[in-house]
Amino acid sequence: MSNSDSVDTNYRAQMLAKIKGENDGKALFIPRLDIWYNANKAQQTLPEEISKLSLLELTRHLGVGFHSVIPDFVRTGNEEDIFHRGLGFYNNPDFPYHVDFSAVDYLVERSDSDFKVTYRTSLGDVTTRMEYGAVFARSGMSIPGILEHAAKTEEDYARLAEIYSKIKIIPRPERYNAYRDRVGESGLAICFISLACGPVCHIQRDLRRMDEFFFDMNDFPETVAMLADVLGGLYDQMIAAALMTAAETVIFGANYDDMITVPPLFREHFLPWLQKVGDAMHAKGKFVLTHTDGENALLMKLYTDARFDVADSITPAPMTKLSLAEYRKQFGDKVTIWGGIPSIAMLESTMDENSFRSFVELTIEEARPFNNLIFSVADTCPPQAPFHRIKYLTERLAKEREDL
Repeated sequence: MSNSDSVDTNYRAQMLAKIKGENDGKALFIPRLDIWYNANKAQQTLPEEISKLSLLELTRHLGVGFHSVIPDFVRTGNEEDIFHRGLGFYNNPDFPYHVDFSAVDYLVERSDSDFKVTYRTSLGDVTTRMEYGAVFARSGMSIPGILEHAAKTEEDYARLAEIYSKIKIIPRPERYNAYRDRVGESGLAICFISLACGPVCHIQRDLRRMDEFFFDMNDFPETVAMLADVLGGLYDQMIAAALMTAAETVIFGANYDDMITVPPLFREHFLPWLQKVGDAMHAKGKFVLTHTDGENALLMKLYTDARFDVADSITPAPMTKLSLAEYRKQFGDKVTIWGGIPSIAMLESTMDENSFRSFVELTIEEARPFNNLIFSVADTCPPQAPFHRIKYLTERLAKEREDL
């Protein structure tokens, strides 16, 4: 069964209505299917009925909106666009800016499974290494993993500061605007600012091994602050570029977890930048989305102070501690949840069919009356999920869209 003949297929308008808190009492399902689709397409395991469809065509076939939050960095741009992933910067034809590395001296070396980038500075070299190649492509993932981090010693911070001082952020609002036009009413084209919510988050998530980052914050905080200050100028420019676009919603920050992005760190270094972006975007009538896909129990009070509008990829119990009902209670009508279906529910290895269907019913009951809520599989629909579960979830939530 397909819902592609539903009367109202302006998913962009429906999503914006949910974010604004308007409530028609109907469920809205905008599932993240890109990794599921990419992996199964690469492995030639897509079901026959959809094997020739693009991802956008698949969503139309199912009768759901098009999920467009995290760009597919590997498949929608040039290889050169991800060379600097190890420095925490990407380029993509849909971004509102271009990161210009033309003044930076670097060398790229490729192998069958990765690529290494060596940056030459007056203070010495910096090297990074990322996943790449056929195995990575078959995984369906959209962002290469970092195998070798850029910052390995305190001395690397000054080298990185020199590199970043040579980077230019060139506003390209027309690129995002073209992307928004291409997505059209199929979904809400989220404008990309950054997966890090500011400079210190950038250092933690992209430049330094996690354990070593916390040692650095204790052992030489002035050095970390120096690099964060340089990065801050680039972040201001990326934010300014997003403000030039026709975007209704931007993404700023991703992948929080209260055991990693711990509350004191979040409060001191992440919260001010989220508030800064929230104030800037709200002044222009735009919304802010941040990707809250981890364990959030100890971060909830900070989230409600952070001035973002959409908590994307909320992954409730049993995958994390908080239930969807608890998220709904704590966020109220101040923050719209996008998510609600944990990815493990889609796997036959973790839930049998009866358990899966019972869980879907419980989730629907906890979600009523559906205001400030956009259903999705969070963080993403896993590649191993059987297609019949995707269809069942689509059809069950479609029943909650029928006229009241």
